[in-house]
Amino acid sequence: MSVGHRNLAAGIVLLAAGIGYGFATGQLPDRTLPDTPGPAFFPWLIAFGLIGLSAALIVQGLIAIRQRSEELSGYRLPGRGWLALGGFAAYLLLLPYAGFVLASVPFCGGLVLLYGERRPVIALTAAILVPVMLFLVFSAGFQVLLPGGVWQ
Repeated sequence: MSVGHRNLAAGIVLLAAGIGYGFATGQLPDRTLPDTPGPAFFPWLIAFGLIGLSAALIVQGLIAIRQRSEELSGYRLPGRGWLALGGFAAYLLLLPYAGFVLASVPFCGGLVLLYGERRPVIALTAAILVPVMLFLVFSAGFQVLLPGGVWQ
């Protein structure tokens, strides 16, 4: 199966998932406070993003099929991909115990190093600053509760 066919199939499946997710979240109640987004705001944002990206993937697949893209034979996930996947699995296992910030610091640091940053000060700063800023934006700005963890 060519890359174009794979993109087309994945785009159709993801488009159906996005539409289904949109319908599933359509029945969420509205918040009665003025000038605040309701509980359905973020799910609708996710649904529209997923639908838009799926449509782009479908278009990309159709273009690749039309141009008769050559098939990738013997493709396998590179070593960095397996490291990132393993790190993400470890992050998901650590998240309920350590909480968002404590679990995200080593995960973000590992990704920074995995993507080639070799300066320790930059890597450490990014590993600490990115999770802390995300925590502040979501907890204080959007008032979305992030996992606190049992160890905190």
